[in-house]
Amino acid sequence: MRVPFRSSGHRPRASFGRGAVLLCTLAIASATGCAKRFDLVPSELAKVQAEKDLKALSVYTSKRLVTTWTEGQVTENFDVNKGGIKEGSARQRFKNVIPKSVPGRILQIDESNGMPLLWVTFDPSCDGPDCAFGFVQNEDELHRLFKAPPLEGYGDPKNHHGCLSKRRVMKLGKMKSLSEANDVLVNKKKNGTLRTIHLQVIKEVDDRVRTRSRRSGGVKAE
Repeated sequence: MRVPFRSSGHRPRASFGRGAVLLCTLAIASATGCAKRFDLVPSELAKVQAEKDLKALSVYTSKRLVTTWTEGQVTENFDVNKGGIKEGSARQRFKNVIPKSVPGRILQIDESNGMPLLWVTFDPSCDGPDCAFGFVQNEDELHRLFKAPPLEGYGDPKNHHGCLSKRRVMKLGKMKSLSEANDVLVNKKKNGTLRTIHLQVIKEVDDRVRTRSRRSGGVKAE
């Protein structure tokens, strides 16, 4: 991974103008639909692949992802002073944060134990799987995080769900069954619920209803 205006006094007219803008905005919103976040599922991904436009698709994490790498080499200090021993060590840690609002791009799709494996980057300088995050399709059809890229000179990455906390560190495990094809990164809550991070997309759903109407003339009794 690479380290990368004042009012003119005409209040009635001003109020009318704001109202007109508001009505216009509502009309546009009604006509064009509403953009919402949806989980990325295989059927949607297949449609994108069929259009051969994978690089044009932006993906997002379902939760804020914090990844840290700590130096493998330890700087140790040892000193004898005032009849005692003072010993210490220091290591450097690098932290990378991916907010939910930051778009990523799918660079490549591979396979892991028969399931699609998506290599996703959130860094414009990354152009291959070696610096990308891996999201593998789970049996519930969600593409869940299972791997973070390595960082040269540092130890294995640690991934945190939502925030940098020891309680939020995610580890490889199964979601529901031991028969699942792949392990994914999970964080277990005190009540046993598992937290994970999966991929989502923003989709505009335009569900228009066009109404044709007529007025009945009625029927007189004979």
